[in-house]
Amino acid sequence: MAKNGKERQNVLPNTYIPVLPKKVLNNILSRLTRSSLLELMYIWPKLLNTQPHIDKGQNKYKQKELNKKVLREVNEIKHATSKFPKRKIIDKLLFEYWSNGLNLLQLSQVDCQLIVDRPNAYYWISSTVRDMDNKEVPVSLNPKTFLDQLAKELNLLYMTYIYVCRHPVFPLIIIRIQVFDLQPINASNNANRPHISSHRPYFLAVPMNSPHIIHSTGNDIVAKIVLQAVERNIPQNPRNLLRLETSPNQKPIRSLESMHILHGNSRFGNSLGIWTPYADATVDMLPLGPPEKHNLLQEKNESENEDDDDNDDIGLKKLKQIANLRFKGSINGKLKSEKLFDDKERAGNSRKRRTRMYDSNLNSSDDEEGTEGFKSGRNEFTSVAPIQYSEFIIKDEIKTKDKVENANPLHQNEMEEDNFSRITMKLSGLDVFAGLHEISTKTTNKTDMIIDPATIPCWLTGEEGTSCGVIKEGKFSKTL
Repeated sequence: MAKNGKERQNVLPNTYIPVLPKKVLNNILSRLTRSSLLELMYIWPKLLNTQPHIDKGQNKYKQKELNKKVLREVNEIKHATSKFPKRKIIDKLLFEYWSNGLNLLQLSQVDCQLIVDRPNAYYWISSTVRDMDNKEVPVSLNPKTFLDQLAKELNLLYMTYIYVCRHPVFPLIIIRIQVFDLQPINASNNANRPHISSHRPYFLAVPMNSPHIIHSTGNDIVAKIVLQAVERNIPQNPRNLLRLETSPNQKPIRSLESMHILHGNSRFGNSLGIWTPYADATVDMLPLGPPEKHNLLQEKNESENEDDDDNDDIGLKKLKQIANLRFKGSINGKLKSEKLFDDKERAGNSRKRRTRMYDSNLNSSDDEEGTEGFKSGRNEFTSVAPIQYSEFIIKDEIKTKDKVENANPLHQNEMEEDNFSRITMKLSGLDVFAGLHEISTKTTNKTDMIIDPATIPCWLTGEEGTSCGVIKEGKFSKTL
């Protein structure tokens, strides 16, 4: 934040400890993985504002000794999995080393690590930056200036605390915004009652080189003020003013990974379904490359070898290949790309993929618990960008014998709409299009087949991503 004391008014310090019962703190910490708890327990003694609590009157020497004790204990606990389950680690944090509670900096770090540990823990939507011609404009933010201005806007109405970090897996800047209201003073109130009340934290996830800003859901006054402050602090051109547009029709997605693929700097966002190979760079080959090594021929040879080695129903295999082509764009349904997004700052193999928000020397190479959120639940049907809800309105013309001639032009459109049937199809689940993909491969019997992968319309294979839409006489048009 800015150094000017006036500009820092109403900004709560890192060391402020909200009045929260131990039970609430226990519930917050229990959502993290065991390895993440140990990581935070290892990091906090090294930071000035998050060191373990000591009794009043003890000197700095005691503080240093306590810090070293915590670090030694973390290394012991890490390899004693059965002796120190997650519950005991939380008890040590809350009752032994941080008995006065967790401060705002610690709570913010816990929330941001939770985004990594449990990517499906939050719902997300997006807003788009557009210019006066309604064209999308990539966001270019100066982080320091943007955050100073954002804090200044919010401080006029609330006490605030803003925390910023970089996502360890995706090229995203995560901004956690929390605002507080003063509680009214009442002589009859309990003395232990907190003097400020907190609103739910609001998150922004800003992709690199994208016109979209990903953020938390919500339609309350705080969410509106935050987005208005964001819009006012976007770098402006006086000749072409920019605005932040949030579609009211969009459906929240419970996956930050999917949101980043669809609205970040991923080339897969506009190449889903049968078009996936264009984003995966498997359609074309080098001009002087041998034709027999074309990717499509390689896939075909692999599938033929599988047919020779397996005695399973060949018809079912062919059905699965057709379904893979329609839903994933390849015969085997596999992607060549290891990453589904561009990240120039992490290009090459110079940096190992991290699953923690915070760097430390704590060796966690033998603990895969932190990657659970990005690996679990994936199978052969999982979509490139799983979404949880999709809605389509299907309209077909109703043929009638009587036609009204010389109708009033003002009512012409209404009469035309009356001549169309209207069926609303709503799909929901953990991964909507993965479910349709799996159903389409259940049987080769045409009479028992619920979905035929050869004839399923493209808008039911995930080609349109999160876009809900209207299908009028077989033609898809987006409604968002």
